[in-house]
Amino acid sequence: MRNQSLIEIGNVLKKYESFAIFSHANADGDAFGSILGLGMSLKHLDKKVSYFLPEPVPKAFAFLRDYDLINKAHINGTDVGILLDASDIDRINEFGKHFNTFPVTINIDHHITNNHFATYNYVDENAASTTSIILELIEKTNLPIDKDISNALYTGLITDTGSFHYANVNENAFLTAAKLVKYGAEPAYIAREIFEEDTPAHLKLAGIALERITIKGKIVFSYISLKDMNELNATEEDTEGIVDLIRKYKGAEVAILFKEVKEDEVRVSLRSKEKNISVKEVAVMFGGGGHNAAAGCTVHTSLYEAIKSVIAAVQEKVYGI
Repeated sequence: MRNQSLIEIGNVLKKYESFAIFSHANADGDAFGSILGLGMSLKHLDKKVSYFLPEPVPKAFAFLRDYDLINKAHINGTDVGILLDASDIDRINEFGKHFNTFPVTINIDHHITNNHFATYNYVDENAASTTSIILELIEKTNLPIDKDISNALYTGLITDTGSFHYANVNENAFLTAAKLVKYGAEPAYIAREIFEEDTPAHLKLAGIALERITIKGKIVFSYISLKDMNELNATEEDTEGIVDLIRKYKGAEVAILFKEVKEDEVRVSLRSKEKNISVKEVAVMFGGGGHNAAAGCTVHTSLYEAIKSVIAAVQEKVYGI
């Protein structure tokens, strides 16, 4: 299905008065940055805006303005539903049943697997983050932007590019960063809040995962068990970023972290270092998704079986073993 233009979408945003903005479960910086950045811009036009994320809502992005308004309003009676940074409505869990009830819907995303499910769709798989598309929308349609909006959009960019480390980094990613700084974004402040404010549980889980590193050819992987989580009174949010530490292993091309969050429920984070290696293809095999260099899925089986099946899938899909 074809994209509508950002101009068309901008006209819709200016025409209607109330908006419910959603993003995906296990929300990351791009999810937060997208919904809050666009929402704050619309509020400058005196539009009514509400934000929704499937719970639990991570606290790591509480430094962003309007964070405290997420999941605080009623969905009903809104003109337009907007889903950002999600390839389909299943990614918003129970909110999915509400999405198609809106008179008008908008879908803005950068995942290649997006199925253009809304009334108005704009998907750019070459964009480094959904927030970079939101900035393009703001600029092309003369929507308001200020420091708070810029901080939200920069948060999405820096997290989805892994601080400009991932293979999705391109010229436009740096141009977007420069524009956001010009509009008021504070890179040092954002980096400190995201990367330098780890919880004790996160640091201890990182140590556990690093001690368990296992090498299989060009694959490096580790795991965190439900027992580890319970003993440290940790949440899944405390596991964020650990896969990127594993990814640093010299000589590895694919890094994987297995996180046992419930009995027979394992969340899997996958990363690749090489442009020609797509971990997204592996994640899709297990009902997940993401990007070529960074993807994830949930496997409903034991931790041992999850490790066994995902490693086998990587060997087959990536290396033809």
